[in-house]
Amino acid sequence: MSEKSSLQFSAMTARATDDTVVVAMTAEMVRKAARIHVDVLASSRTAFMGKAYCRAFIDWFRQVEHGGIALVAIDSNSDVVGYVIGAPLGYPRALSRHLVWIAAGTVLMRPWVIFRQQFRDGVLDRLRLLLVGRSPAPGAAPELPAPTASLVAIAVSPVARGKKIGLRLVQAFETKARELQMRSLRLSTRPDNAAACRLYERCGWRLFSVSDEMTYYSRILDGDS
Repeated sequence: MSEKSSLQFSAMTARATDDTVVVAMTAEMVRKAARIHVDVLASSRTAFMGKAYCRAFIDWFRQVEHGGIALVAIDSNSDVVGYVIGAPLGYPRALSRHLVWIAAGTVLMRPWVIFRQQFRDGVLDRLRLLLVGRSPAPGAAPELPAPTASLVAIAVSPVARGKKIGLRLVQAFETKARELQMRSLRLSTRPDNAAACRLYERCGWRLFSVSDEMTYYSRILDGDS
């Protein structure tokens, strides 16, 4: 994706019913998106690693050279009230390389994290990605038309709930994925996150695998209007 196409998309907005708009994330918006992530997804590994790590994580998807998708919802007061990020499949290895030294700094600043199972699991996943190049495949993954993008994270501020902002973010993500010539999408969420599951199913995503830890959805973009 060129810088020109990124700027063109920045000028395009998806309007919600309350004057909220969805736009491309800028560097100045990363901090606010990270704050929403930590507040809403407090149990995630990324949030567990702290705000600096979370900012670096989200900002990676915003950078043009990575071919990712990073969008935010802006309300009538120009506040960031939601975000969504994603990238083509295969992104985790490059992301892990980007975060390795930031993670090391986090451990130096917050040494107690090494005693948490969540942290150790995350380290093992990152090492597997760096050494092997991939994570274990989730269950019976469907044959999806390539290229495929992964919706990695989405969150809406609690103060902005009930305004269909999550729906607008998912729809804008799909639109941007089509612009990037993606033909299908994937995502995972916790099985106890009923609200997220309802949102994805409403947007036409199909369940393809369920485990005790994760529920997996896919969506084929070919032929969509």
